[in-house]
Amino acid sequence: MAAADSVPSYADLILQSLMRLPQLVKIHQPNNKIFVDNLEIFRTALRRGWEEFPEFTLRAHRGRIFLNSSKLNPSTPAMNVTLAKLMENWEALGFHGFRFLKKDDLGDADVVAFVRKLNACRNQGEPGTWLAGELKDSWVQPVVDQDFKLAVTFAPGAAGSGGARPLVWNAGTRTLAVKARKSYSRALAVVTNLEDKLLNGDAVSIAKSRRVVQDMVESLFQEERLLLNLSTIRDYDDYTCTHCVNVAILAMCLGKRVGLGKIAVVTLGLTGLFHDLGKVDIPIELIRKTAKFTREEYELVKNHSLFSVIRILQINAEHKLKSKLILAPFEHHLGIDLAGYPISDKHSPVSLFGRIVAIADHYDALTSSRSYRPVPMNPEQALDIMTSLSGKALDPLLLKVFINMVGIYPIGTLLVTDTREVAMVAETPPDAVDARPLAYLLEKSEGCIIKGELVNLSDLDEAGNFKRNILRCFHPSDFGLNPADILL
Repeated sequence: MAAADSVPSYADLILQSLMRLPQLVKIHQPNNKIFVDNLEIFRTALRRGWEEFPEFTLRAHRGRIFLNSSKLNPSTPAMNVTLAKLMENWEALGFHGFRFLKKDDLGDADVVAFVRKLNACRNQGEPGTWLAGELKDSWVQPVVDQDFKLAVTFAPGAAGSGGARPLVWNAGTRTLAVKARKSYSRALAVVTNLEDKLLNGDAVSIAKSRRVVQDMVESLFQEERLLLNLSTIRDYDDYTCTHCVNVAILAMCLGKRVGLGKIAVVTLGLTGLFHDLGKVDIPIELIRKTAKFTREEYELVKNHSLFSVIRILQINAEHKLKSKLILAPFEHHLGIDLAGYPISDKHSPVSLFGRIVAIADHYDALTSSRSYRPVPMNPEQALDIMTSLSGKALDPLLLKVFINMVGIYPIGTLLVTDTREVAMVAETPPDAVDARPLAYLLEKSEGCIIKGELVNLSDLDEAGNFKRNILRCFHPSDFGLNPADILL
């Protein structure tokens, strides 16, 4: 997207217009100057878009807006709020965005007619279907299907780089996986909106956060693997929000593994979602700094645990619940040996939630790209480092359960086998031989990387030898891949 000091991009202007115009048409006549000016902004932005693409689509996908297959990064904090509201509106109406077909003679009357139909669809039984019928042959059409091809661009210097390869993500069938993906999208939107409201001093309710966590817990208790798959989503451009959602998922999965009930797992998920809220009080230049922190900068960054507690206390929620939510965010960098931060007079053991969130936080942080570490560790390396922290920063018993949960070769890990095949780990069955996982072979089809045959790396040939042996592990980002796009 455009830099902060440049004019908004045409995509930003179109999205802002899709928020403003439906409201303006209710209170202004078509010849009102405010309305006319906003119509012109919308038409000018469309013309700029059509100069680049004779036909283009703006659509929501997993809590983000895409221009065709390229993700848009909000140009301002205010735009973050606009996008969250827009996606919430689209979802409520049963569609995912709009496709714009070039119309050289597009006039004000065309736009007014579209905006009025957009408002009218709210009164229909199936708004998205009705609107699609009304705009069937129009210059603008709602996107009601869920099939989506997401373009993936290799990071500079990544193995196998040499151009972008589209990655197929098919969500046409409404299954548990679709429900889980929706919950993830909502969780990202909730965290983004929560941070913006806290920064602006607006009142913040816990209601939406609790609903989205409850939805994820329902998915977790039906099919744990789906939630673990979602925790492989990585978004370097919006690391903090993605990290909070991933930590919540990993913490909930671990909580379920150690026998917590649904109500406790919901509370644990909320602590994971809120554990880094305090980073909104850290200057953004420090969050994004690539060089080593000075001593003073590091001391400020370490305060984020305490800041998180303060921010949670500002959320509108019952006092009993808030008292359960503040301890784990305070403790997640403290370590079970109490040698971490923040420094305090605490002598009692770190709470169960604090120990669980610490493990989830360590794992997601190590396996993600960061401003100061653009190349993430592969999951195997991350687990090795975490094992070295066992009994110090991390609880050894919980860490053992966590490793059993994600497997020695965690979900999403890329494997190269001695049969010259590349596979992505799907899961590790409890009865796996030497922790050998199930993995999908990756294949190329018409320029796309697609999920091929599911193979069991424990399978033996007629001579009693393993059919495939693992030669090397890679982080999926080495090849520009996001595991959730393959596995779900």
